[in-house]
Amino acid sequence: MAEAERDRLGHPYLGDEHLLLGVLAHAANPAATMLHERGLDLATARTQIARIVADSGPLARDDAALLREFGVDVTQMRRQLESTFGTLAVHDAARRVRRRPWWRGRASHNPLCGPFYLIKRAQLVACTTAGARGEAEIRPEHLLYGVLRVARDPLGSGLGRRGRRDAARLGLPVGAAHPVRLLLTGQGIDLDQLGEDLLGSLAAT
Repeated sequence: MAEAERDRLGHPYLGDEHLLLGVLAHAANPAATMLHERGLDLATARTQIARIVADSGPLARDDAALLREFGVDVTQMRRQLESTFGTLAVHDAARRVRRRPWWRGRASHNPLCGPFYLIKRAQLVACTTAGARGEAEIRPEHLLYGVLRVARDPLGSGLGRRGRRDAARLGLPVGAAHPVRLLLTGQGIDLDQLGEDLLGSLAAT
């Protein structure tokens, strides 16, 4: 659902704000209920995220969206390659191209790599939180808690040199306030209190 929200907004990356929108789009889950109880629904979140990201400056064009205008569905192509050669093989091939020296035709990114991922830290927090409680399944509450933890820090915190370079290429304002933090505080939502309530909800299940 996060990827569907990213596609809807036309962003060239997959970020924590898209995870939050995915949680809301899922609808029937305790995390979405907590956001609704605080006055944040999916339509409002979509509108505000679009505004916050637009206000941060122009983003690079989504290559996959551009190719779709010419009838080339890169997502479908990637799925076909993965079904034929395996997900790991496609990932490794794209990674090798990115790591070539510039004189051998290095490409910093190509649409077959998928969108630039900014959700790894939130996913790690979600997995760690679930694991610490002996839970094998990652639920929307875990994901939202991970997003809240990451949103306390400036955008792009934890990225390495290559990641920062890729983020800058996309027009992302690394070091600026996190979009999720701007969204929630703009709606009068306390991130720390919401995080505590999520942990309480997890403990009760």
